[in-house]
Amino acid sequence: MTKNSFTNIFTAVKNIFIKISLLLILSAFFLGVHYSDFNIVSDTDNVILSWHTNLEEGLKETSVERKVVHGAFSSVGVVTAKGDNSSYSFTDENAFKVQDGLYIYRLRFVNSDGTSSLSSEQSVTHLTSVSKKTWGSIKALFR
Repeated sequence: MTKNSFTNIFTAVKNIFIKISLLLILSAFFLGVHYSDFNIVSDTDNVILSWHTNLEEGLKETSVERKVVHGAFSSVGVVTAKGDNSSYSFTDENAFKVQDGLYIYRLRFVNSDGTSSLSSEQSVTHLTSVSKKTWGSIKALFR
């Protein structure tokens, strides 16, 4: 292999690397939302989720989704977007309706154009008081 061939290969690889890097940077910028500090706490009878967004380009709302270990995710609430650099909190007051144990949550960031992206999954062990379960069951009978 000649020095000229090596230089051509090196230049081609460098150009591909630059294009891929630019594509990753631009796609990260245009995905719509950058979040941080996604935390979950089991607090007495409720589960409290909190997160912070740095960038909300085109974000319409955030759907909070929950599942049990071997179940499927379903939405338990929606939080309307407030704008860049915002802090959010959501209280899942219906966690008692599902069996005690391990819950897995994630955030679905829904953009104005209908596209969405998902956060990482976070888990929490949640034990509900007997009185909360009983009252919840009684209320359900009269719906």
